[in-house]
Amino acid sequence: MNVIINKNKFIKIKQNASDIWSFFLDLIFPIECLGCGREGQWLCQTCFKKINLKAEQYCLHCKRGNDFGEFCSLCRVNYDLTGVWIASLYENKLISKAIKSLKYYFASSLADDLGKLLIFFVNNLINQGRILKPDLKAGVGWQGLNRAENLPLAILDFKANLIIPVPLAKKRWRWRGFNQAEILGKIFAGYYGLEINACDLVRIKHKKPQVKLTEKNRLSNLKDCFVWRGGSLNKRNIILLDDVVTTGATLNECARVLRANGAGEVWGLVVAKG
Repeated sequence: MNVIINKNKFIKIKQNASDIWSFFLDLIFPIECLGCGREGQWLCQTCFKKINLKAEQYCLHCKRGNDFGEFCSLCRVNYDLTGVWIASLYENKLISKAIKSLKYYFASSLADDLGKLLIFFVNNLINQGRILKPDLKAGVGWQGLNRAENLPLAILDFKANLIIPVPLAKKRWRWRGFNQAEILGKIFAGYYGLEINACDLVRIKHKKPQVKLTEKNRLSNLKDCFVWRGGSLNKRNIILLDDVVTTGATLNECARVLRANGAGEVWGLVVAKG
């Protein structure tokens, strides 16, 4: 017996199922501000403004402060990452609640607020770079010249960056239904008009959650977990986007694979440092 399914009816059934699922989610997890409890928004404008952007960046390994979060000369030999840009801190209660709700309570609309946070943060980085570039023409002291010399290529030529979200394992994606890094990446790339590639960096192994491991074990746990299935990156600068960084092991393993396939600078960009 042949079964003919009307395309419009199928779409309608699918939409109705999605609406029913959303209805039950709203019953279990009603949308209300994570800060003040006001209904209708996960982060109201007043509470969103209370989130402090991380002003000072630093070498993720030794925590020595610098302008753009690059690894210092002593630490960079241990990393394929160029550095990590950290927008805020996980110890901020609003940030931790937002990230947990996005990842574990399937509140995917929270990505809009966290994406906006990343945009505000990177705008500050770009503006800092714009301040330094005119200094070269105007004539500056040795301190200013030193800062300008260390200006990252990813900031100088920001529009040429390729955005790559850190991928999820298939098992985790099936459980969650989305990759939070990919949603954030699309929001971020869309705002700046940057190219995004969310397909060719693939996680091929699902191992123990990193949060339960020591720094040494995090590195071995991630070995050979990622592969690049695209063409040569031809020295292109990459922004690897994720929600949280702790030791940087995941970002660095991704960077190792990208560098092996021809990437130039590889920067991590995260919502928070855990």
